[in-house]
Order: sequence, then structure tokens, then C-alpha cells
Amino acid sequence: MVRCGYILNRRSDWIWFLGLPFLAIAVALACHRWLPVMALASVGLWITMPHHLATWLRTYGLREDWERWKGPLVVGPAVVLGTTLLGMRVAPQTLLGLTLLWDHQHSLMQQHGLARIYDFKARTGGPTTGRFDLLLNWFLYVNMLITAPLFVRLWGPWLFESSLPLKAEWFVWAQSLSWAATAAFLVAYAVHAIRCARAGHALNPVKYQFIGSSYFLWYFTSWHTDSLLVFGIAHRLMHGVQYIVIVNSYLGRKLENAERPAFAGENSARAPAVTLASIGQLFKSHRVLTFIGLGLIYVLLYQLLVLRPFDEFGFGVVNFMGVGPAPHPMPDVTRARGYDLFAATMIQALPVTHYYFDSFIWKVSDARVQQGL
Repeated sequence: MVRCGYILNRRSDWIWFLGLPFLAIAVALACHRWLPVMALASVGLWITMPHHLATWLRTYGLREDWERWKGPLVVGPAVVLGTTLLGMRVAPQTLLGLTLLWDHQHSLMQQHGLARIYDFKARTGGPTTGRFDLLLNWFLYVNMLITAPLFVRLWGPWLFESSLPLKAEWFVWAQSLSWAATAAFLVAYAVHAIRCARAGHALNPVKYQFIGSSYFLWYFTSWHTDSLLVFGIAHRLMHGVQYIVIVNSYLGRKLENAERPAFAGENSARAPAVTLASIGQLFKSHRVLTFIGLGLIYVLLYQLLVLRPFDEFGFGVVNFMGVGPAPHPMPDVTRARGYDLFAATMIQALPVTHYYFDSFIWKVSDARVQQGL
């Protein structure tokens, strides 16, 4: 009835997938206590960008992906970046809201995908477990967005300022209904797991530990901070590092398959060729240090791309008092809060290509993707 399976191995999974969320919470709370708002923006930027670089390596590093997705990989980024740059100039607050929504959907889908890998590796779960896992993520995440004080402070004032005839008690009812629906689904999810076990489908307890640790981070930080940047530091440490780890493992296995000689009767075309020779070298020698170095270079290029001075992302050390208030200020928003929102927009806006790529390149049910897992 119980069969443990790991994405990498037991030790690595306890470090990167089960224990990392708690370390990320500690780091975020420490940043909140001891760092100024500009430094929070710096931390948010520097821990966000490297895992976007991993997306580019994952997407353009293998010939099979290029051949399968050539059209979306050429046209898609241009359309997404063009629309984003226009939104930053015309409607930055709307852009922040849209990118936050896409970021949330992208985040829950990544955790769902990793949970599916746990079942894939352990050969556990029933035919409908994937659908129940997906619904579990949606119920838990949407409930957090509706009930957590951090997010209520964002969507609440926006709704009240709209022309909709709303009453304050309706918000309370909506939150109560959200908690009730989430609790009801948790019961249904438990019943599904019991039925799977009775039907002879083993369960992977490591998957449930992974889901629990992920949502503990999101719920804890969204209730215990008033800053999107602080929430983002914890979230992106977990999300970004886990993404880099899975990409590193995925490309490593793909490259091993590509370099392995084909045996008689074996179709060598099954092993994907690498598009750039440097990618092969990256994963042969000092790959972790090289990955980190390329990530830092990517961050510097990003700062140049968005045309913001380096002192604004200087960890609060250089010319902190010389930074003016965030552009497009909102009513009743402090200078620090305005900068917090503006920095969150800058950090999230351009990397929406990362969300776009991940919407179609990762499919655990895809046989080619399974080769790298």
C-alpha cells in the first residue's frame, strides 16, 4: 500500500524538495527583519533571475525541443515581451496584477508537476490521481489568495474602488465559503487515497510530504508578512532552486542518453542531440559552478535590459536616499509600499517568457520528457 519514490534520491530530495521550504521561510523572515525595502528588491531579483536562465537552457539546449516547438519558441517570446513592455508603460498596476496571477498559476502547476514526478518515479497512484492532485493544488492555492491577509490587501481595495455594488460582509462570506470548500475537498481527496489503496494502487508518502511543505511555506508567509517582496523571497527560493535542480537533473540525463552509443537494433534517433556544444561541456565539468556563474551574468544583463541604475539594485548600500518614490503611485500608499509594488512589477514583468515556456515544455505524461526524468 505504501511505496516511497524520490525525484533524485532520498538525501537530495530531503534537501531540495522537502527541507528547502523551511530554510526559505527563515531566510525571508531574516531579510524582513534586517534589510531595507531596496535590499529586499535586490534579493528578490538575484534569486529570481537564475532559474529563468535555467528555462532558456532547458528550452533551447536540446534539439528535440527546438524541432518540436520551433514556431512557439520563435514567435512566442517576441509577442510576450512586446506586450509586457507596453504594459509597463501604459498600465503598470494592471500588469502587476496579471503577472501575479500568471505567476501563481505557474507556481502551483510546478508543484503539481513535481508531485506527479513522485508518483511517476514510485509507480504509485490510480488512474485519476493526477486529476485529484491538480484539484488539490487549485483548492489550496486559490483559498490562500482569497483568505491570506497579504493578498486581501491587494484585491480588496481594488474591488471596493470599482463600480461594483459590494458590501464588506460579502468578503467575509466569500472567505468562509472558500475555507469550507477547501475542507470538503480535502476530505474527498483523503477518500480518493483510501480507495486507491483498497484497489491495490500504492501510495507515495514522500509526495504528500512534498505537497505539505510547499503549502506550509505559502500559507505561513502570506499570513505573517505584509510585503510581496518578502513573500517572494521565500517563494522564489523554493520555486527557483527546485526548478534549477530539476533542470540540472533533466539535462544531465538527456545528455547522457545523447552520448551513449546505440546498440544493435536500437534506434539512435531516440537520443536527442544537443544544439550547443557548450551545453554539453557545462554538464560534464563543474556544472554547478558554471550554472551559478551564468545565472549571475544573466542577472546583470537583465538589469541592463530594464535600464534601471545599479544603485537601485545595490542591496541598499549605494545611494539609498537618492532613490525617488516609485512611479505611478497609488492613493494611500507609503513610499516604501510603493517601491515594494514597483520592484515586484519590475522583477516579474519581463520574465513572463519563463511562464510561457513552462506552459508547454513540461509534460510528465510525455514519453520524451520521461526520458529525462
